[in-house]
This record gives sequence, structure tokens and C-alpha cells, in this order.
Amino acid sequence: MSTLDINKMEGEEENKTPDKKQIEAEEKEVMLKTESENNEINTEIKAEGEGPVKAALSQEVIEQGREVKPKFIPIGAIKMPGFFTRNSDKPKDDEVIEKDAENEKTETESKPKRNHFQFLHTCPFTTFLHHPTQHDKDDLIVGAVVLLVLLAVVIGVVVGASAGPPKERPLRLGRFMTTLSSCGPVEGILDEGVYKFYSIPYAVPPIGDLRFTYAQPLNNISMCWNGTLQTHKPGPLCMQFKENERTIIGEEDCLTLDVVTPHVRYDSRLPVVVLIGADTLAGGISPAQPSALYARTKEVVFVRPNFRLGPFGFLALDILSKTKYPETSGNYGLSDLLVALRWVKLNIQHFGGDPDSVTLLGHRAGATLAAALTTVPKAQKLYSRAFLSSGSVIFPGKPLADSYASNEEFKQNSKCNDAACLRRMKPEAVMTAVPATWLGSDVGSLPKTNEMKHSWLVLDGALLTSHAFEAWDAQKESRETGKERAFKPMVFGTTAHSGHSDLLRMKHLNWTAENVERVVNDSVLGDKNLTGAVYAHVNKTYSGLVTLISSVRTLCPLVSLARLRLGAALYVVAGSGAGGGTAGSGLAGVDADLEAILGTFDSEVVEQRRFMAAMQQLFYYFVWNGRLPGPEAGLMEVGQDVLPLHGLPLCDLLIREDIVPRYARVD
Repeated sequence: MSTLDINKMEGEEENKTPDKKQIEAEEKEVMLKTESENNEINTEIKAEGEGPVKAALSQEVIEQGREVKPKFIPIGAIKMPGFFTRNSDKPKDDEVIEKDAENEKTETESKPKRNHFQFLHTCPFTTFLHHPTQHDKDDLIVGAVVLLVLLAVVIGVVVGASAGPPKERPLRLGRFMTTLSSCGPVEGILDEGVYKFYSIPYAVPPIGDLRFTYAQPLNNISMCWNGTLQTHKPGPLCMQFKENERTIIGEEDCLTLDVVTPHVRYDSRLPVVVLIGADTLAGGISPAQPSALYARTKEVVFVRPNFRLGPFGFLALDILSKTKYPETSGNYGLSDLLVALRWVKLNIQHFGGDPDSVTLLGHRAGATLAAALTTVPKAQKLYSRAFLSSGSVIFPGKPLADSYASNEEFKQNSKCNDAACLRRMKPEAVMTAVPATWLGSDVGSLPKTNEMKHSWLVLDGALLTSHAFEAWDAQKESRETGKERAFKPMVFGTTAHSGHSDLLRMKHLNWTAENVERVVNDSVLGDKNLTGAVYAHVNKTYSGLVTLISSVRTLCPLVSLARLRLGAALYVVAGSGAGGGTAGSGLAGVDADLEAILGTFDSEVVEQRRFMAAMQQLFYYFVWNGRLPGPEAGLMEVGQDVLPLHGLPLCDLLIREDIVPRYARVD
């Protein structure tokens, strides 16, 4: 750049700031100095061809054998030290400059330029790009496929190495497990290879003013606990009568549930089995208890809720109905189960369970309640399927006012004329006010013509709004039309000798044919002159009598309901080898199927073990798949295997003669 050009630029930029002017003045001084030096040495290196000055102008400076390019700094920019400007302000002697130029020329001429990427010209891939052939194309495709396969193998190995069984939540002191619930953390205990959480509250205690009201969920933080709730030990049962109908056990504040789970994690959630058991709706400790062994080996989560029984669970009176709008009373125990199922839906994922796979396993009176739940619209989204063992088919169908009249005796015994009086009574006084005719079970006796029946369940107009048969018919219709309220999968079942009990057997030291005939003649069968007809199907032994009782009270009513009305599957546990009865009797007692499912009876012989395996295959396949391993509808006989049952001629007779379901047992 000449002096004239610089002066011209100086005139054009008079309006620039002082800082920029100072910077450009310094740059101008350096450039003038450099131009002067270049003019002095230009004559000396002109004859020698290209020198360092020309090389610099062409941006090819060789520094210590390394080819670099100077960084361009525009005019007006800030000069940064250290980048191709090192020692640039220091003047060089003429001899040094001349010597550097000669050395640079010598090195440039003597050292041939190397092409560091020359190998690429001989690469097969480059050759293919310039002159591709069909063979090369085929080789390239094969190579690409092999490369992709190798890549997939490597990814699989890496993922497989990093994967593994999901980790459980950490244990405290090697045995205590903490997880979450909607009301706060709960701590269970590791026992028998599973995690057990006992007595987790799921509803507001039904005491005081909440006695004889529907269950209320724990949906307020003030009702919950602070810190972590320890659930290490079983809590009390709900207040009820024992099997002897005289002893009272349990407590009124009892709305808790137990959870038994093989793991506590959120992946690979397991199906849930809700155990609903009671001998009668007045009480009786049920064998429907969670099994640690089968929670672990069958990979299911067991939940057992406590629910109110007897008068605390089902008392319907006009003085109670008047305290609520719209007026209603009764079915409090059914509302307990409804709230418990809501708790399961909301919380069971924190215990390793799947809230979208919930099976109701009801036994005896618990099966009656579970069947009633299937007719409640509010419960439809809270369970997936139902497996009902030895339930009753007698459901309330009378108006609520009829229940008031039948329960008037309790009001007289309590000496109360309003609800406040009933709620002030001591719990034991409430239990003793129950009439004796409300207690007991008719499962082990033949019906009398004028027998008294007391139905604990009532058609309250709130939870139970229509007869069960009407509700099931509506559900079947919705399934056929594709509506939302579809009929959930249901399996009914019982044992061939559900009427057997040690109490019945001990009534006679030796059940002779005369003793059996006397019992049959004193029943409604004798009154209707059907004794000869029934003896064509059963013999005059204790086993034959138990078969007849079981058919009238439980089996044939279920056949009329499941096969004829619902088209649902029904199984019958055969007697031989089924266990559950008196040792060596070969009778399948009322608990045989449930004990086989939960593994709680001792299998002494091979036949009993095979029966247990067959019963478990039937139930746990249903739990995991929502259907039975065989046909969905029809009769099945469960002995040492599951076989089709082609007919029950005794049931056909009892149904035709209107003995069934009229005299079915009432829970």
C-alpha cells in the first residue's frame, strides 16, 4: 500500500472515533516502516527469485520446516499477540534476512513435496468410485450388510451386558421394605421370600358418627399419618361372630388391608388377586389368606381387605335411613370392598402390582359379596375378572321397606328409637342385639318347607339398585353391542361335597341307611314326595347325603346361574383325591378348591397333589390371561385333571321340581 493510498484513507475516515484513530495510526506507522524495509531489501533479493517477502505476500511462510499460513487481521481490528505475530515488531538485520531467504529457498528446492493423502488414490473404495463395476457393487452391498450385522451384534452385546433384573428398593437392616401409598410411606417386612405389609388403612375408621354409614376413603391429608407407618404385624379383624355363633371377636375400627408381594418395583408389574372371604355375612374366619409361597412361585400380588360383617356391615333400619338423603341404609360392608378396590387401583403399583389386572377371588360369603360387586356400576373399572368359589345365588330383590320390617326385631332388642342411640351403643351390645335366627349357615343341611331365611344384603337403592340377574343381563347386552359396560370374565365353582362338615358327620356315630332316609324324609324333598327320585342319583350313605345337600344348597343353584343364565364357565371339584374333607373320607369339602389354589392344605398322597396342580393351573392361568385354558363356557370337573363335565342329572331334576334355586343357601 502506497503513501498516497494511506493518506486517502486518512481523509475518508476523519469521522471515526479517537480510539479507532489511535489504533489505525499505530497500524499505519507499522505498515510504513515495513514498506520502507521492503524497498531496501527488494533490490538485493530481486535476482534470486522468490524470497521470504514474496512468500509472505503469497501467504506461504515456512517456519522451522512447517508450512503455515499467517492469520489475516483486518484494518481496524484489535491486534492479538501470539498468532503469527511473534517478534514481528523486532527489526531484523539485513544479513539475517538474507540468510533466512537463502535457507528457505534451499530447503524448498531440495525437499520434495509429499502428498500425505496419496494412499487414498490407490484405495479400492476410491477406485470403485472412479471406475465402478458390477462385481464391485455386489461386494459393496455384501460388505454393508455384514457391517450392519456386526453393528447389531455389538449393540446387542452392549445392551445385554448393561441389562439385568431390575433392582428392588433398598432394604433397611436387611429385612424392612419401605414403599409409598396415597396416605404416606409404609414399611413392610421381608418374610418367607416375599414382602408383607399388614394392616394398611384404606378408609376412615367407621366409628362414632360414621357407624352404619358407607365407607369413606382417606382423601384428606389430616386423616393420614406422619412419617413412615410400620406395617410389620397383622392387625385385628372386623368384629364378627365365630363359627360357633356365640363367640365375638375383632374390633370395630378395622378397615385395613394386607399386601403380600414378591417384589417392590415399577417394571414388570404383576397381576393382583384380591381375596374376599367369609364363612357367612355374620362372620367366620375364612381360609382366604395370602400365600407367601404362591405369591413368589406364581408371581402374583395378594391383597386381603378387612370389611365389616354382621350388623356393622349390613344392618338396614328405617331410623338409620332417615339420617341420609336420599334415604338408605345397609350394605356398609359392600361399600368397604368398593373403597378397598379404589385403594388398590390407586396404590398397588407401588407394591409391584398391575392396577389394570385385578382378579376378585371370592369364597363362600365372600364370593356372594364379590358377585354383588360385579353388579355395582361404580366397581366396573376397579377389577378385571372374578373367580367365585361356593357363593350363594340368593340376592336381594325386595324393596328396602321390606328389609325394615324383617329387621324390626333388632331395633326392639337394642331398645333404640333413633340413629344417635344406635351409634352410642357399645360394640358388644350391638352384636348381642342380633337375633339368633340371623346367625348360622344352612350350607350343611337340607331345606325345610317353612324354614326362616334372613338376607343380610339389601336392595338399598344406592349400591344395589336392581336385582343381580337384571344387572348381568344388561352387562351381557352391552357386551354384545360393544358398549363400555361389558360383562367381565367370571368363573363360578364349588365342590361336590360343599355340605360336608365335621359337625354334620358327628351327628351319628354310624350313618346307616335308616338315618339317611330319616333326614331326607324330614326335608322339603320328603314333603314333595321326591325321595324316591333323588335316590336314583345318590345312595343312602353319608357320602350320598352330603352330595344331595351340596346339590340343593350350592352346586345346582350355581349351575342354574352360570350355565343357564350367564353362559359362564363353572367347575365342580370331584371327591376322589381332592382332599379338604375328613382324612380318608375322599370327600371334597367346601374349602378344598380354595385350599388347593393357595396351597394351604396338606397333600398327603399323589392324587391330592395332582388335584392341587390341576386347580392351580385353572386359577392362575385365568389370573394371567383373563380366560380359562379350555372353553370359556361349559361345565368342568376338577379331579386329578380338568375334564369336561357332560351333565348333572341330579341338578336337572332339582331344577325341574323347583327345589333349585328356591332353596339355595343364603349367606
